[in-house]
Amino acid sequence: MNWDDLRYLLTVERSGSLSAAARALGVVTSTVGRRMTALERRLGTRLLARVPEGVRLTPEGRALVRTAAAIESQLHSAERGLKREEGHLEGPVRVTTGDGFVAFLNPWLARFREQHPGVRVELSSDARLVDLARQEADLGVRTVRPKGDSLVARKVGQLAWRLYASARYLERAAPLRSAGDLAGHALVGFDAALSRMPQLRALEEWGAGRFVFRGNAAMAVAGAVVAHQGVAALPCALASLYPELRPVLPEVELPLEDVWLVASREARKVPRVRALMGFLAERFEESRSVMLGVR
Repeated sequence: MNWDDLRYLLTVERSGSLSAAARALGVVTSTVGRRMTALERRLGTRLLARVPEGVRLTPEGRALVRTAAAIESQLHSAERGLKREEGHLEGPVRVTTGDGFVAFLNPWLARFREQHPGVRVELSSDARLVDLARQEADLGVRTVRPKGDSLVARKVGQLAWRLYASARYLERAAPLRSAGDLAGHALVGFDAALSRMPQLRALEEWGAGRFVFRGNAAMAVAGAVVAHQGVAALPCALASLYPELRPVLPEVELPLEDVWLVASREARKVPRVRALMGFLAERFEESRSVMLGVR
C-alpha cells in the first residue's frame, strides 16, 4: 500500500462517486476504478459498495479512510513545519574550523544571527579534524577538499600566504633581501603535525631551520610574530588583523590554499544549515581581496 492509493480512496469518499473523484484528481474515471479494485485485491477486502447515487464505503473502507485522513493530517503538519522553518530558522548549527578563521567567522556569524535570531551557533576551533560524515558538526570551513560521497563541498575562495615579521624585529635583525637570508634569522613556525604543509616546506628548502617558537594554532604563531620573535609564513587574511606586521620578501610566492565549506549530505538538507552555508559563501566572496592579500 502506498500514499497514492490512500489519496485516491480519500478523494472517492469526499467526492461521493468515481467520476467526481476522477475530475478532482485530473484522471479518467476508469483509472480511479482500477486503482480501487487493485487496492481491494491487495488488502483482500471490499472497501466500496456501488449504490444508485455513486459509491458507499464499507465498514472496512471507513476504517481505512480514518487511517488515511490521519496520515494526511500528519503530512500537512510536517509540510507546514518545513515551510515555517524555511522562513523562520530555529535551532542549533555546529560549525567547525581552524582557529585562523575564527576572527573572520565571529562577526559574520553575528550578522547571520541578526537575520535569524532563532539560530544558535556552536563554533569549534578544535585542532582535531572533526568528522562531518559522522555528524560531529553540521558545517565545516576547511582548506582541504574532503573525500567521499557522504559530504558536500563548496569552494568559496583561496587563501594566500606570505612571510611576515614585526616592524620592531626587522629594525634590529640582519637585512632580509632574499630567501637565502632566512638562514640567519629567527623563525616562528608550526608544530610537526602542520609543518609539512606546502606553504611551510618552502622554509626548509631555503635552508631556514632556526626555529625559536613553534605552535599548533595559527593564532599562537601569529601572536609570536607580533611579539617580535621572528619571521613566519602566515595566511595573508590572518596577518591583516595585526597592523604591526610587515610582509617580507614579497617576491617569494607561497602556494595558495583553497577554502571549502563542507557539510554532510544529511546536514545540507536542514534549512538552517543550508542558509548559513549560503550566507558564509557570500561573505567569503566579499572578502576575496583580503583572503588573497590584495591591499
